[in-house]
Amino acid sequence: MYHLYLVTSVGGRAGFGIATDYRERNKQYASHSGDIVKFSYIYGGLRTHAKAIERTIKTQFSDNIWIVDDWKTEWLKDGVTMQDLKAYVDQLLNERSFYRLKVIAEDYDFKQGLIDPN
Repeated sequence: MYHLYLVTSVGGRAGFGIATDYRERNKQYASHSGDIVKFSYIYGGLRTHAKAIERTIKTQFSDNIWIVDDWKTEWLKDGVTMQDLKAYVDQLLNERSFYRLKVIAEDYDFKQGLIDPN
């Protein structure tokens, strides 16, 4: 199983990414930020579907990607909320029913251990 995650920074910025090992990826966020960071939503499913959704987010939100010194991040500019991002992902999943991703966790951090995807 592969994962698309929607993440909220300590400061409240919405972001996104993909990972095979969501627990390890969440630990990396904690290590870099110096605080526990929540994955607001983790979607589980096929690798190709998670990657396709991530690419689509990058394309559709291209004007709202937070850029640091010419480096495009996987964070969104102020004013784009987690609710906006989640609604967009859910809309994609509804419109393109061939994408087989589903929410397997909400408000996740690595201290919770592994999640049973069923």
